[in-house]
Amino acid sequence: MTISRLGFTAAGAVALAVLLSGCSSRGETPLPVAQAVARGGSWIERGVAGHDLLYASNANGIVNVYRYWQQTLVGELTDFTQPEGQCTDANSDVYITDYGADAVVEYAHGGNAPLRTIDTTPYKPYACAIDPKTGDLAVADYSNASYYSNGNVAVYAHAKGKPAYYSSSDLEHPNGLGYDNYGDLLVTGFMLYGSSSYTYTYFGYLPAKSKTFKVMDLPPPESSGWPYVDGIAWDGKYWVVDAYGTLYQYSINIKAELVGTVELNGRGSDGPVAFYYPNPKKQATQVVTTYGSENSSEVDYYDYPAGGSPIHEITHGLDKPFGVAISVRK
Repeated sequence: MTISRLGFTAAGAVALAVLLSGCSSRGETPLPVAQAVARGGSWIERGVAGHDLLYASNANGIVNVYRYWQQTLVGELTDFTQPEGQCTDANSDVYITDYGADAVVEYAHGGNAPLRTIDTTPYKPYACAIDPKTGDLAVADYSNASYYSNGNVAVYAHAKGKPAYYSSSDLEHPNGLGYDNYGDLLVTGFMLYGSSSYTYTYFGYLPAKSKTFKVMDLPPPESSGWPYVDGIAWDGKYWVVDAYGTLYQYSINIKAELVGTVELNGRGSDGPVAFYYPNPKKQATQVVTTYGSENSSEVDYYDYPAGGSPIHEITHGLDKPFGVAISVRK
């Protein structure tokens, strides 16, 4: 998620991410192809709605549900083709983007049947975020039917109706976004150079109540520019950009300023990060990341902002996990 010259334009009316959620970047390698999963196989243990839950999207098309504090598997949601990023709203409902089905699916906290499905056709949704002030739903549409086609950012006012679309020739593939506590939206995306795997990362910024994205140059941590970005999120105090397992904290007002870094000494992450807020008005106390490869699949918990080594690891029931969201009991 990065930008140098964005210049988004809005078409139509405008529309707490526990993330990255939503939000993520996996742009330097082709998107994974999820295996077909039979519909109707979802299950959730009884009584889990009274607990904090962690949702993890897998490459096999299944979204796992875990008790957050116990890290025990308590459910599986199977009605997906290629689930990616996730986000939660003020009611702790979970929104899951299904890249393969051109849809965003909403589930109640601890529920095993969709509350509703938002058709994003022809666009391929990759990440989502909920504005904690208005309840607006922002979706990063990676592309349309063609992988190499331009995508956009769709914003649904109060998570309903038809969206306002934001697009730019400088941001071909939006792949991560998040809201802060003030209703400002930060977006990440990249440009593909021809058919090569080389990309250039861009950031876009939509201040609360504005209808125009602004150019947002986050000071890169390296002189050569931004490295590959895995996720973006609001930690309750700062914007956090995850790149190769280092969390870069930014304060954004008139200009962006790098204020600190947090090192994660696990495997790093392969998707968006999720922050746990015991008090939504304060900074997060834990961060959750994913790691998925042909030989290893895990979800790691870290103390935040301390960082360091993982304090918990989930390795059971996972298949190259990507998107994660934390749904707090109400």
